[in-house]
Amino acid sequence: MQKHLLIVLSLIFTFSLQAKDYTVFSPSGNIEVRVSVTEKISYSVLLNGTEIITPSSISMTLNVGTVLGKDSKVRKVKTASFSDVILPVVQRKYATIIDEYNLLHLLFKGYSLQFRAYDEGAAYRWMTDSKGAYNVVNEQATFNFPADYNIWFPEEESMLSHQEREYLRLKLSDIDESRFCSTGVLIGCGNNIKVYISESDLTDYPGMFLKGSKDNPFGLTGKFAGVVLETHQKGDRTVAPTKYADYIAKCERSRNFPWRAMLITTNDADLVQSEFIYKLAPALKLENTDWIKPGKVAWDWWNANNIYGVDFKSGVNTETYKYYIDFASKYNLEYIILDEGWYHLEDIMKVRDEIDVEELVSYGEEKNVGIILWVI
Repeated sequence: MQKHLLIVLSLIFTFSLQAKDYTVFSPSGNIEVRVSVTEKISYSVLLNGTEIITPSSISMTLNVGTVLGKDSKVRKVKTASFSDVILPVVQRKYATIIDEYNLLHLLFKGYSLQFRAYDEGAAYRWMTDSKGAYNVVNEQATFNFPADYNIWFPEEESMLSHQEREYLRLKLSDIDESRFCSTGVLIGCGNNIKVYISESDLTDYPGMFLKGSKDNPFGLTGKFAGVVLETHQKGDRTVAPTKYADYIAKCERSRNFPWRAMLITTNDADLVQSEFIYKLAPALKLENTDWIKPGKVAWDWWNANNIYGVDFKSGVNTETYKYYIDFASKYNLEYIILDEGWYHLEDIMKVRDEIDVEELVSYGEEKNVGIILWVI
């Protein structure tokens, strides 16, 4: 399971509630988050004293007549500093991950709002304190910028998406409310500064898309799909919604909502090397992780099942995958994968007649090669 080698928690302070403006700095002080609580709640983010995200309003509307962030009064303010070392069960870009940030926690009646300031960015999320069921009707998540910056925009035509889009290089002013993209999205803020907007801890909640803002020509705002009530199977990888609810999430009790994350850097390499989104994710809940065996895999898609110089017909069939197992065994690859398309569309779990999965598993065991199956 995920382990923490070191946990250092600062004292938690409760402030007087007179102030309506609150600030939290990252451990080195390079990132600053400012939060304003009036009739609405807005935040801004600064890098080395320069405003990167200008005041941006946030709220969440519930079906019980409550709007989190509207006419709210802060009851308590808590701050804390955290310094952890995370050991992922499966090594990622690093075997150990340093997780250091400062926390600002604003508590209201029935809900709260958390902000984290890291040296590599900032994030916020809503948290509810409810004993009964409720629905989230909508969430207002905005990201406003001070100028007409470049944006790498993975434009979508529908929220039914595999999120494998071309990143268009546009200006923020090119994006109106009718245009939207999947998350994450990258904005170039000049002076080598980049802001990557994404999310984390996404459980029982729709993924956030981003569209142009009607209130700010240099802003982006969240777009969320309603809860799916009815679907239609269109293919082995496509289940199309045919009916949506008038709410975006159904909640049974108190919960934490996804983090809205902004990775901020002046070095493009950090965009690849960062583990920012992983740090925001919840801790692993599996107690037994002994069965997890990382390894290299021979992937059928890379060669499109197109092998030659063999005495059988190549394709999605048992003989072809035995060939892959032989290849993996010869070159010390731990696994092969049967990706999408190895079962019939009319019966999503019915294996194609020409594939004998049990035979492949047995053959793989003989060759010390594991079998990974893609399923929807």
